[in-house]
Amino acid sequence: MSSAVRRDLTSPFELSPIKAIELKAATLPGVISLAQGIPSFNSPEVIREFVTEKIKKGLCDKYSLTNGLTELREEIAISLEDDGLIYSPDDEIIITAGSIEGITAALFACTAPGDEVLLPSPSYVSYRAAIRMAGCIPVFVELDEDNNFDFDVERLAGRISKKTRVVLFCNPNNPTGTLFSEDKIRELIALAAKHDLYIITDEVYKDFYYSDHKHFTPAAVPEARSRTVRVCSFSKAYAMTGWRVGFLHSDRDTVGRILKYHDAMVTCAPVASQYAAIAALKYGQECLQEFRREFQSRRDYTIEVLDSLSHVLDYQTPEAAYFVFPRLKGTIPLASDSRTLCERLLIDAGVAVVPGVAFGPSGESHLRITYGRSKEDLEEGLKRLAQYLTGQISRSRSSVAFKTDSSRTALIRMDGVIRNLAHGLLSFAARTYLWRAKPVIIGIVGSCGKTVYKRTLFNALKDSLNVRAGILSYNTRTGMPLSILNLVPPAKNKSLILFGLKVLLKAFFAKAQEDFLILEYGVRSVEDARLLCRIAVPDYLIVTGVTTGDPQLDCAQMANAVETLCEQVASGRIIWNQEDEYLKERLAKYSDSIGFRPSEVESGVAPIDKHGNFPVGQSARGAVLAAELIKIKLNDIYNSGNKNKTK
Repeated sequence: MSSAVRRDLTSPFELSPIKAIELKAATLPGVISLAQGIPSFNSPEVIREFVTEKIKKGLCDKYSLTNGLTELREEIAISLEDDGLIYSPDDEIIITAGSIEGITAALFACTAPGDEVLLPSPSYVSYRAAIRMAGCIPVFVELDEDNNFDFDVERLAGRISKKTRVVLFCNPNNPTGTLFSEDKIRELIALAAKHDLYIITDEVYKDFYYSDHKHFTPAAVPEARSRTVRVCSFSKAYAMTGWRVGFLHSDRDTVGRILKYHDAMVTCAPVASQYAAIAALKYGQECLQEFRREFQSRRDYTIEVLDSLSHVLDYQTPEAAYFVFPRLKGTIPLASDSRTLCERLLIDAGVAVVPGVAFGPSGESHLRITYGRSKEDLEEGLKRLAQYLTGQISRSRSSVAFKTDSSRTALIRMDGVIRNLAHGLLSFAARTYLWRAKPVIIGIVGSCGKTVYKRTLFNALKDSLNVRAGILSYNTRTGMPLSILNLVPPAKNKSLILFGLKVLLKAFFAKAQEDFLILEYGVRSVEDARLLCRIAVPDYLIVTGVTTGDPQLDCAQMANAVETLCEQVASGRIIWNQEDEYLKERLAKYSDSIGFRPSEVESGVAPIDKHGNFPVGQSARGAVLAAELIKIKLNDIYNSGNKNKTK
């Protein structure tokens, strides 16, 4: 066989970046891995004892039926019925060799070569390879990061073509820990029905929720039954990753087609593992509850650490699973090249995490961190990560093994005169839009948790006010005008002319959609504060705090910048963190300002949404208080319906 043919056969495939990181980490002494999602617990003793007895009796020596042990399928059918799902154990359930085997078999059964499969970005790494194995084309659709990575169904609809055959997603999502909302899933079901698409849903983390949010699956919707394949696993819930056993269920016809591919790939799931699954369903619930409590504790610890680094990264608090997916800010070297950054972290800091770009194009500039590992490894791994990101560990200049894949926008790559012209255009366009729209501007400033405050404030106000929040952490000379205009810049230079036209159209002709606009002010110096105030002066200002443990950040200079912003705000409209030492010296003189103390909010006491999600992290606790205070300040506005009273 010629080398050209060999390359063609293997070109769609690469080793999973998760496994590549783990293999590399295994060759380096003393590395702490927070990369692969392996629970730190052993499989429960009751499961191991049950299987040992079956092995002694010789019950694991021969194949089972291709679709699995009858007893296991019956136990699964009972557990499904407890969740309101009725599936026949005879011909609507297949026991699989882990979830990814079930997903791969389902893709073969539901598609033909050349079909397209829609994937959220970010989503689990191995889906891409499974889609390629089936001869299909993965098409990524970006999730809504500012809405905790929920579906943007309109965006997804825009990617459907005549070749689209399947929508594949993980719920809860890996790597983000997102629980996709029931409303969005129902919209997705309607879209699938309209375009005659299959839905393959991977629900391996369904047992790890950290709120009273009820798990919702498309398999629960009767009209979606014939087009939904639901895949589950015992690996995560019962600490059984080494056993390689899961299951899928769908309607009779679909399962019949999947069974042929399942048989061709594995004949049957390992019989000893099938008995382990029986024991898990019969006797493992107490262990499952214990695992869930421990993972939630580790999640909360992880968020507290990430929150202390909120001046260099942004994060969403995961509602489920055991991953967090922070986004690095542009001040971090290699922030837009996560593959290279992860190699540097491995070599220089001795900690393994997964590059965000491995999970799809919009994953770039992110890192996936698992808190499923032991508490000791988690503490040490996060300590090393923090030391690297704050410059306390020297950064190597050596060559690296991973290919650079920068996602920096064309605007950021500009230099010199052209960049200044672009800044001038953006600033002019933003001021023009504000002059036309006249929204009330609620500013958020500080080095600690601005984006957490922004999202919390938006969620607190959105049901009673016509409010919009800025984009991600777009809060600098370049970013703030983009947030005002609600525009994301292109990644390629050739798109800049068209983008410039969009900027002008937005500035002069777009209809204003908001009465209130929440903006972050990314300032580190007095000059930064003055520059951003030339673009937009806040009507109200929330000051989150400026004290960090980062030796690279000049807190005093930051406090001066905050004070400069405060001087631009009308009397009685400053809300600030009274527990910040640097702010006490400067903002106490504003006698009519309103202070808050984040420590007064006990985590687990004040839920911040209808699903019982509690504030985790200092920023989230402060944001809850600040949101309540700003609602009081704005009360007369949304009661009277006259936003101009604030001007």
